[in-house]
Amino acid sequence: MLICYLDESGNTGRRLDDPDQPIHFLAAVMVREDRIRDMADQLHALADAAPTSEPLVEYHGDQLFHGSGPWQGTPPDLRIREYGKALAVMSEVDADVAYASINKPLLVGGQNPHLLALQFLTEKIEHWLRSQRDELSQRALLVADHNHEHDQYAFDLIQRMQTEGGPIGEHRGLNVSLDHIVDGVYFAHSERSWGIQLADLVAFVLNRSERIKRSHGDRRSDDAIRMLRRDHISPQLRTWREPWPRYSGKQPGPA
Repeated sequence: MLICYLDESGNTGRRLDDPDQPIHFLAAVMVREDRIRDMADQLHALADAAPTSEPLVEYHGDQLFHGSGPWQGTPPDLRIREYGKALAVMSEVDADVAYASINKPLLVGGQNPHLLALQFLTEKIEHWLRSQRDELSQRALLVADHNHEHDQYAFDLIQRMQTEGGPIGEHRGLNVSLDHIVDGVYFAHSERSWGIQLADLVAFVLNRSERIKRSHGDRRSDDAIRMLRRDHISPQLRTWREPWPRYSGKQPGPA
């Protein structure tokens, strides 16, 4: 079975028109259960040896990239190298990556970007699980970062999708039943889960990559993001959902 760790980037709460973060990303890092200990051991060793100003107890993409929190005072080149080392663990343990993204300014009627991303992401993962030949890779358990605002809604959504599919696309017959997602969704505090921390690192890079497409920033920072995505995320990427809704004005189904 796969353990599917989820985390987000670009969450601006009720404010959906934030010009700096118009896209809400939800990323998944999927690890076979027999490789989880190896993943944890490798990340723990990296954290213990990290060149930080204080003991590193948790990886945060934003802190690591921008040099805040325990990374304050660590030179940029060294931080990017440490970011790459952490992401490289995904390749070492044969982890798979998936993601979905939501155009927040285009949402209407009080739609929740996080729940929309969760529906689209789990539908993509469901299709991918169905295609796997290895029996051990045909089932997944969802583990998400603990968030009081979304926990119960997310749990209810996954349970509904396991029996009747998701709400978006339902009227067009496009909703997908989660037949290969085991149980509901479990929540853990990120500081206690190396898998969720990896998902955080992935989601941050995906978010920054999208921002670069809209507006270029510092050249060295942009190049670092491109490198992290190209070398460490893209090779593990298995399925994804392009930003929804599209800017055409239409709201496509979750295919």
